[in-house]
Amino acid sequence: MNGFTREIEILHTDYNTVQVVESEDGTIDFDVIGATHATWHPRLLLTGHAWDAITAAALMGRTPPRSLLLLGLGGGTVLRQLRFFLPDTRMTAVEIDSGMIRLARKHMDIDSLALEIIQEDAYIFLRDNTRRFDLVIDDLYRCGETDVERPAPVTPDAIAALREHLEPEGCLVMNFVLGGEHRKVHQAGRNAFCEHFPHVRAVQPPLSHNEILVGTRHGEGLVAPRDLRTLSARFPAPSDQKRWKELRNLKLR
Repeated sequence: MNGFTREIEILHTDYNTVQVVESEDGTIDFDVIGATHATWHPRLLLTGHAWDAITAAALMGRTPPRSLLLLGLGGGTVLRQLRFFLPDTRMTAVEIDSGMIRLARKHMDIDSLALEIIQEDAYIFLRDNTRRFDLVIDDLYRCGETDVERPAPVTPDAIAALREHLEPEGCLVMNFVLGGEHRKVHQAGRNAFCEHFPHVRAVQPPLSHNEILVGTRHGEGLVAPRDLRTLSARFPAPSDQKRWKELRNLKLR
């Protein structure tokens, strides 16, 4: 964040200590140990960070998803972006932290997004879930002592289990942090995606050390980067158009 900032609320939940911070331009962030869990601006959609890349990856399917499942709602930043592109998609979000949900409703206007919000441990939800979705987004991170971490290993079996919640030609999207202690998890994720999906791409944002993987079994694969790039014209704000074009798209297989 740039310029003047002020803390407008701090909340200690069973899972996080969330500092709600407002910057001079009206941006609101939910800061936790090691990361910002959500951000909201009254006019702009894109951030230069992982949420933009998740949105891009989620739009790589050959047809717009009729339904999506987000594991790890946070403040709903990525669903705000996706609702802009997908006004008719049925969106379901799972979030373990009821305090985070309350803050998102209070400060980030998530009730305007027409979401089904389930307050539940994502792994318990998945164990009991019988629905299938066109798109599943796994953005599950928890706070460690000094940094965020994934709550469970990313193994081929874990990717296979997530794939069971997809429609046959649906897309799985997963967020990975890059560098340092995250390297092994990231590499394991790449290997597992390539084992289970014939088509895999990666998207990297310009301002944070993340890589978003997307995989599908769709016979025609994923949309080409040039087709995704043309979506920049949909944004009314020039700064959002610029940020969209800054996303880096890599083909893994």
